[in-house]
Amino acid sequence: MPGSSTVSEKEAANIVAYLRTLNSPTTSGVVTGDPKKGEALYNSSGCPACHMIAGQGGSIGPELTRVGAVRGATNLKARLQDPGANLPQVGDGPFGSKWTQYLMFRAVEKDGRAVEGVRVGEDSFTIVLKDASGKFHGLWKPDLRSLEKEPGKSFMPSFKDKLSAAQQDDLVAYLMSLKSAQ
Repeated sequence: MPGSSTVSEKEAANIVAYLRTLNSPTTSGVVTGDPKKGEALYNSSGCPACHMIAGQGGSIGPELTRVGAVRGATNLKARLQDPGANLPQVGDGPFGSKWTQYLMFRAVEKDGRAVEGVRVGEDSFTIVLKDASGKFHGLWKPDLRSLEKEPGKSFMPSFKDKLSAAQQDDLVAYLMSLKSAQ
């Protein structure tokens, strides 16, 4: 590894952040379920309507082709139980800001029409929301009566009370088996 004099402060921070993920609940957890049963649950629960695997499925939720390689079993089970919590953040905007993916918004236009969706684009004057059907809504902020974030909300339903613990383990086992393009 190069000496610290050749690594910028930002590069050092990125290295430390990566090393912390190696022993994090995001990438850990024991897989106890049956992936074949989990695949059947995935399909019968309507997951392919929103999620894509290897080019097949919807585009409203995250793409899952490699989810088993980037998320741990503990993280996936937590997301099944409370999908709107701890949303992923990406980007390296000005002043170190990050962009929260899948953050829900509710916009109300001056005529009272409400649009609810995940933010897919935003600047000082406009916001683009993608609704549950996958339709994009470009909105001019000055024309809105209100625009509010809905933290903790998600299009994905919680499976906490819909699937048994064993079924959740099966679904997690299936998702953990997704490690590369199929």
